[in-house]
Amino acid sequence: MTWPREYARQIIAMHTREERNAALLEVPEHLRELTKRHCLNAWNHPSRLKRKEAAAYEQQQSNTATAATRAG
Repeated sequence: MTWPREYARQIIAMHTREERNAALLEVPEHLRELTKRHCLNAWNHPSRLKRKEAAAYEQQQSNTATAATRAG
């Protein structure tokens, strides 16, 4: 038996919204709402936003360094 949090972990790891929605429909019906709630909680968690901001900052720094190397 797979637990709702395990389903949520697998769904959140998917890349597109269509993949995530399709995977949620494959979750057994009696676990679907709880799994959806786990997905939404993880998706909206503040630490996820911090990771996204950090990744965007690192990407910006990388792009700036590359542009400086080309100009110099």
